[in-house]
Parts: sequence; structure tokens; C-alpha cells
Amino acid sequence: MLKVCPLGSGSKGNCVYLQSDKAKILIDAGLSFAEIKRRLSDIDVRLYELDGVIITHEHNDHITGLSGFRGSGIPIFVHTFAAPIIGGKFQGLELKKISEQAFDFADLSITPFKIPHDAVYPLGYRISSKNKTLSVATDVGFAADNIIEAMKDSDCIVVEANHDESLLINGGYPKRLKERILGGRGHLSNASSAELLSKIITRRTSNLLLAHLSEENNLPELAFETVAKKLAENGFYERGDFKIGVLKQNERGSFFDV
Repeated sequence: MLKVCPLGSGSKGNCVYLQSDKAKILIDAGLSFAEIKRRLSDIDVRLYELDGVIITHEHNDHITGLSGFRGSGIPIFVHTFAAPIIGGKFQGLELKKISEQAFDFADLSITPFKIPHDAVYPLGYRISSKNKTLSVATDVGFAADNIIEAMKDSDCIVVEANHDESLLINGGYPKRLKERILGGRGHLSNASSAELLSKIITRRTSNLLLAHLSEENNLPELAFETVAKKLAENGFYERGDFKIGVLKQNERGSFFDV
């Protein structure tokens, strides 16, 4: 069994709950600690039931909620290079240093992979239990070959669709920030997300979740329409066994079996 509930995703905070037969974990803790507790409670999960948290990188929208994990004894898995930064912000965490080497945790097989982003050593994750696999990659500058290889042939894929290029270019962000977002260590546009998905979807894939949408430079319906159209052009389409969802910042997603 592998069950997923996106607790929230966007530029202000990211957090996904994952449950297997023997483990309950979070992927990132970018919402406030109080909000993580509340949204977990909505699906009848208590914070003390968590077995661990795995962190993609040290930016605030992925770690803010770790403030409440100090002294809890819950292991926080972070890349070795990010550990000093996160440990410096939140003393008293039970940090477990990891690399890109795959590791087992309870009945989960977790494979970290590097992603291009302007953080110390940002990671995506491929997580499997029995015959089910979830792959997660947010904050992606471009679809590097290793990302395609790591995420291909997953049952459920969580991938960034951060912005619409036209909205970003013509919007009010400072030029330097626009260049950062559009750069190779920034964020995937809706169109770039669709191109990545076209390379990793297989017949096995049942759910695509578009994540980390910008509140300023994107719209949920625009992200969905752009990705669905691009996928259709590339020979994919939404059907009974293939669903596209758009994650929201201010409310959790559904709790479903992978």
C-alpha cells in the first residue's frame, strides 16, 4: 500500500504526506507547523505518528514547519550539504544526513536524485513500496537527463508547473527575479513541465500532480490546460486511468491510493 495526500503546494509552502504499510512520512515541511498539524488532523493523522520527514532543500517554503519538530525525535532526512544550514536555523532537530545514494526506511525504498535549482544541493525523490512508486520534483530549473531517468515509469508523479512564461515576463516582478525564475537553476514553466512529463509518463502512470504554482504568475486552470494540451500533442491524453491534478496552496488535496 502507498497512499498520498498533498497537504499544500505553492510559492509560500510545500508539504506532501506519504503513507505505506509501515511508515508515515512528510516530503518537505514548508507550511507552518500549526498548519501541518491541522491538515494532518483532517486525514486522521497525528503528528506523533510520523516516522520521518524528508527534505528536498533548505529554502523556507520547504522547511518552515520544521520549527515544531525540535526535540520531537522524529528523524529529518536532509542532504549532507544542507544539514548545517537547516540545523543552524532549527536547533534540536534529529537530522539524518543523506546523499544521492538510495536507502531503505521501514518498507520504503527511497532514491534521492539531484535537481538543478539555486539551493545548496536540492533533491527530488523516487519512493517505492512493494509495487507502487511515487516520484517528486519541485523547484526544477530544467529537465536534466538524470531527472527523466529517475522519475520515469512511476505510478504517481508530483512535478512543478510554476509559471506561465507570458504572465511572468509581462508581470511586475523585478527583472533580476524574472531572470532567476527563467534560468537553469530556477523553476519549470507549465510548458516545460509538460515536456518533462511527456518523457516520463508510461502506461503505469495513473496520477500527475502539478505543484509549486506561483500565485503571481500562474493560474490553476492555465497550468492544467497548458499541460493537458501539450501532453495531447505529444500523444498523451487524460483518460479514465490517467488523471491530472493541480495542487493548491491554501488547502490540502485528496488522500488517495497510489
